Amino acid sequence: MNPFERLDFYKSNYTKSEKIIYEWIKKNPSTVVKDSIESLAEEISTSKAAIIRFSKKIGYSGFAEFKFELSRYIISGIRENKNENMDISRSITSLYAGYIKQINDFIDLKNIKTIAKTLSNARRVKILGKNRTGLSALQFRYRLTKIGFDAEAITDGILMNQMQESLTKGDVVLIFTTRAEDLQYYELIKNISKNGVTTIVVTCTETKLIKQSNYHILLPSIENASTSSFLDNQTIMFVFIEILLAELAYKVNGNYNHESRKEIISNNSTGLSSQ
Repeated sequence: MNPFERLDFYKSNYTKSEKIIYEWIKKNPSTVVKDSIESLAEEISTSKAAIIRFSKKIGYSGFAEFKFELSRYIISGIRENKNENMDISRSITSLYAGYIKQINDFIDLKNIKTIAKTLSNARRVKILGKNRTGLSALQFRYRLTKIGFDAEAITDGILMNQMQESLTKGDVVLIFTTRAEDLQYYELIKNISKNGVTTIVVTCTETKLIKQSNYHILLPSIENASTSSFLDNQTIMFVFIEILLAELAYKVNGNYNHESRKEIISNNSTGLSSQ
């Protein structure tokens, strides 16, 4: 049996609290495979022990095994049930291609220019990200070295708190966050804004966090593309990084002429929607 069949098979034996866990998992399967057991316990308003017991009740050795099997089943596109011959490679690449093309509909080139100018004029630039979006922060930092631009990527929450006191007017903080749910970012923006620090948020979710920042970029979210696919927004973030990098390279390096800039942006953004 696949994980969803197991969930339903034992349904008649669930306790009241187990039924709550069951209903939550059925509605949010992608979140189960992406979040930690601690986060899930908090979201479901239950305990880690209860989730582990539930996982064992439906036939798994524990939550880790249940999460692994659920992840494997979701990413397969449910071909076990619906279509053994489904081309999973074509399905996933087509979905990503479609969402990458949507980036042009989400972003405003004028906004990109403003953000690039803000970064190029900054005294210091701090790039923040946690967990998976920490990879986006590091990727942007690595790509910036290609154009001789110095910035610091911070992916540890403790360091984020410590660096706040040293930030002043002229500094810029850019935050990568897919769902913009981390309360630390709200408090951070509130604190550093008092010192005149400019904040930029790059996210895939329209939340209050983007309203608190000076500038923001809202990108399409492929994670919500389908309940039957386990896809990640970092690919979307990485493509956006190339778009911003192209504009920033023009601002930082005087040897980029107008035609070069047009060619870079065309290859990284406009060209994505021309196919």
